[in-house]
Amino acid sequence: MWASAEQQKRRPFNLKSVSFHSTMVIAFVCLLAATALPIIIFGYYRNKTIISDLGNDLIEQTSTTVTEKTVNYLLPVSIAVEMSSRLAELGAISLGDFKQMEMYTLGVLKSYPQASMFYFGDEQGNYVHARRLADGNTESWIISASASPPTSSLIFRDAALKVAGVEMPDESDYDPRVRPWYVGAKGTRANFWTYIYISFASQKPAITCSQPVFGPDGKLTGVWGTDIELDELSSFLKKQSIGKSGIELIINAKSEIVAYPELSSIIRKENGVLRPVKVEELGIEPLSVAYREHVRTGKNRSEVEFGGKTYFTSFREFPELFPKRWKIAVIVPEDDFTGGAEQAMIIMLLISSVMLGLAVLLAFAISRRITSPVRLIAEATRQIQNFNLDEKIHIPSRMKEIQLMRDAISSMQKGLHAFRRYVPAELVRQLVSTGEGARLGGLKKELTVFFSDISGFTSIAELMTPEQLMLHLSEYFDELTKILTCHKGTVDKYIGDAIMAFWGAPVHDDDHAVHACEAGLACQEKIAELNRKWILEDKSALVTRIGISTGPTVVGNVGSYERMNYTVMGDNVNMASRLEGANKIYGTQIIVSGKTYEAASSKFLFRPLGIVALRGKSKGMAIYELVGRRS
Repeated sequence: MWASAEQQKRRPFNLKSVSFHSTMVIAFVCLLAATALPIIIFGYYRNKTIISDLGNDLIEQTSTTVTEKTVNYLLPVSIAVEMSSRLAELGAISLGDFKQMEMYTLGVLKSYPQASMFYFGDEQGNYVHARRLADGNTESWIISASASPPTSSLIFRDAALKVAGVEMPDESDYDPRVRPWYVGAKGTRANFWTYIYISFASQKPAITCSQPVFGPDGKLTGVWGTDIELDELSSFLKKQSIGKSGIELIINAKSEIVAYPELSSIIRKENGVLRPVKVEELGIEPLSVAYREHVRTGKNRSEVEFGGKTYFTSFREFPELFPKRWKIAVIVPEDDFTGGAEQAMIIMLLISSVMLGLAVLLAFAISRRITSPVRLIAEATRQIQNFNLDEKIHIPSRMKEIQLMRDAISSMQKGLHAFRRYVPAELVRQLVSTGEGARLGGLKKELTVFFSDISGFTSIAELMTPEQLMLHLSEYFDELTKILTCHKGTVDKYIGDAIMAFWGAPVHDDDHAVHACEAGLACQEKIAELNRKWILEDKSALVTRIGISTGPTVVGNVGSYERMNYTVMGDNVNMASRLEGANKIYGTQIIVSGKTYEAASSKFLFRPLGIVALRGKSKGMAIYELVGRRS
């Protein structure tokens, strides 16, 4: 046991050291006298700065969200146009078969709801398009300019693509070869985006993406194109909220407004023709001032004074992968963040000043009561610093704060004890938080076990160097481990390319099956995202199968006294592993046991796969595919 308070008192006085009791009283008086006013003033302006920083952070987050929404809205359709061009060049699409071309354009239109029209025109003037109508039906227009005589037909189909009507116009003067989307793609010989325009049919802002098709001789065969209406972006901006009266909008390189919360405000009729509105024409003077300043100085972030008010402004470029030079603009009055804060801050500062004065009076009395146990706490901390962890900490005190400090140090001591036996450290933290010591043994309780495995990993490994494989697999493990721990899971171990995790221990979790299912879906979503990125980086995709099983499981410490492993064992663990392997038979991604289904069916959608007899089981059991979350 360390020195008692009485022993501490008998130590000789040293002029080079001052007691904690004296230091507390002197420090309170000196700090209050010398720094109270500067601290209060500094705190006032610092709080204003923090509020401004929070406002700027909110603007940045909003800009990021809008940018991601726009990119995810437009780029998939661009990829569809590029893919169509490649398929045509490879001969997978017969450009001369108008019936096949019609069905293909209808299929693309159905797959991409943001596309209002999908079409193809060639160098002979032939043209095929599929257009989405306002009532949900579709219109196909086929122009055979190379026929003798040329023909033109309009085919109307219902939502099920059944023919609802056919018209045969006598003639058509539509020539795709002179349209901007065709001329642009032909001139650039690459993916081409038009400037925004107002669609004549829908009277909504729209943009066209096109891609040329070349023959084996390198000559232009034709051009694929798609029209994308942009009103969905304006609807998305309307749902965003930044401050009480903040405004977000998207601007193109011609200063035209691409999207704005009030769609009708960005369309103007001039000489009988609809056109997009420019920033200066919107009629929001602070925005116009901020935009002119941005154009003049090139600064993306600034504060603009107008009408006696300060506005936070941000103009952020879209990422380089985006094909157009668009910007997301945000303008918010400073009052939206700081309004009312000044008065509340003054009151708070007055209260703080009074409390500081009272604290000086109380410091002398309180310091005596906490001096003795604080000395003991300091000694205990030094012992732990020296890694002397076997001595039991005993610091008597009736003060709650001292008790909290004592308990915290005691918990830290237990944690360091456990840290020498457990890996990873996060598991040690969980064990300490539950008060569970590091000892051999276990108990049987209802848990949910998770197994994942990479399909065809051996073949993938043969195509990569050891260094490439380890880096690739480490990124995979890192992302999945974050998801599993984020959803309250305990990662047990990595077995080659497999991950084993469980829920319900060491921290009790009533919803362990629900959390495991949520983690499984999140893992597959993240894997899909990673696979898209890896394919672009010319890396192998890691298709993953997951098995989840709920049931009685033995959980605890296995190993020796010097080296332990906190793990799970039993039939339920084997079941999760076998369910993971069953994905290969059923062509699924996540299979769960019947007990998991029963515990999580109210939160998720499942598809019954039947009654199966898994290897090692004498009786059949129901298994299910985890399909998705319920609304």
